[in-house]
Amino acid sequence: MAKPSRRSVQPTRRLLTFPEPRLRFGHDQAIEDPKDGLVLFGPPEKPMGIHYGVIGTPEGIRQFEAWAARVAGTIDADPAIASSVMFPGFETVFRTPWETAPRVRLEIDPAVLEAKVKNTDPHQRVFDTVDLFAEPIRRWTKEEDIKVALWFVVIPEQVWKLCRPRSTISKADSVEPDVHLSHARALELLNAPDLFDEANVAAEKHLYENHFHNQLKAKLLDCEAITQIVRQTTVAPHEFLNRFGKPARKLQDEATIAWNLGTAIYYKAGAKPWTLADIREGVCYVGLVFKRTNNPKNAFEACCGAQMFLHTGEGIVFKGSVGAWASDKPGEYHLPRDNAADIVRRCIDSYVSKQGKPPRELFIHGRTGFNREEIQGFRDAAPEGTRVTGIQIRRPNDLKLFRADGRRVVLRGLGLRMDRRNAFLWTSGYIPKLLTYPGREVPTPLKVRIVFGDTDLQQVLADIVALTKLNFNTCIFGDGFPVTLRFADDVGEILTAIPDVSSKPLPFRHYI
Repeated sequence: MAKPSRRSVQPTRRLLTFPEPRLRFGHDQAIEDPKDGLVLFGPPEKPMGIHYGVIGTPEGIRQFEAWAARVAGTIDADPAIASSVMFPGFETVFRTPWETAPRVRLEIDPAVLEAKVKNTDPHQRVFDTVDLFAEPIRRWTKEEDIKVALWFVVIPEQVWKLCRPRSTISKADSVEPDVHLSHARALELLNAPDLFDEANVAAEKHLYENHFHNQLKAKLLDCEAITQIVRQTTVAPHEFLNRFGKPARKLQDEATIAWNLGTAIYYKAGAKPWTLADIREGVCYVGLVFKRTNNPKNAFEACCGAQMFLHTGEGIVFKGSVGAWASDKPGEYHLPRDNAADIVRRCIDSYVSKQGKPPRELFIHGRTGFNREEIQGFRDAAPEGTRVTGIQIRRPNDLKLFRADGRRVVLRGLGLRMDRRNAFLWTSGYIPKLLTYPGREVPTPLKVRIVFGDTDLQQVLADIVALTKLNFNTCIFGDGFPVTLRFADDVGEILTAIPDVSSKPLPFRHYI
């Protein structure tokens, strides 16, 4: 037998190009650009109006209502910004009535809010501030007959600045809590409770993540209230000026803000602004999420979750098991066989409930690799006729590619195949439709590896490019990460923000 040549056993490296995925809009029309598609054809789904509630201080509610009135009409593009596009009005874009006045108003006393926000104990500060907004929403959702699809949570700048991890407050502005506990002392009380209940209650607040956004989202999962957090400086930038008479915050232009917030509002209200036009039917995509918990007794304890997406952009989040899934290597997590099977089984069951039959193909996306136990568990849960493929997607920043002319960056949608299971994929880059590259640094590719499964690598890459078009939290041409992993960190933070997060599968819009 002839000895194979050295050339024949080396991996074939070659450049691949993937066309920009098309999106489907109203009247079954397909086009690449979401803004063009919405203006020309409208979304594929058209709810009869969007009913919403607003919670905030009287000043915050006034500012939001003024913004709501502005987005009902035309907002001109900023001529100084090449990427700015005129916003022709909410009803014109989304083909559904827009109420400029909220259906429900819940007012927060500014004095009470200020006292909560200035608490010197950061854990009590965030916990109590969140409850000031969360409790009225929860109470209204459970007790009142008037329902809304979405709650706008309008917050002053001090909530944004002081209710985040590592935020500090000056002594001159601080308010001392009734029970003052260091974090170390709070952890001691969790193991050996104090004789006084006030101290124990204060200690329990140290188990909650010190982040307003994540804690609010987590606390409202049980009542299934959907929120859009809006800073007052976003909707009323000209009321917050610096010493030069300019807005204190550097924001996107007003038309771009209207496009982005409008798209998020429409999606969170329960309708999809667009779907993918050409992706294959019978395919299910799952993004695995891992996040260490705040359990002081086990540094390796982590929560596993899964984000399942269909070609329509419909997403469901599942909270998986909590256990010692973390490893000594930073960022590495692995599930036992049974827990891996449980995640996939729940995703399959949800798919069947929506589509009537199991998917033909199930792709599992993760930032870490999969070990043998996990792979076997994934395959155990897949019914006959469903092919499972595991894909690792990272952005390691270890490769840059330049065009020969040295003046323009590489095209979005470029792939570099290393062998039959490994490739680099540029999901950001020069976009011919926009005549620009919407970025500041040389684009960094995703590193894609087929860990297990026999799916063609080129199909895997094409699917990933398509999934970058399903970020409904904004209205951009394309994202850098597929939606399966784009919000993985955010979802993980919410799943671990409070000790008793609801384990009920909920639509993805609850988490963004």
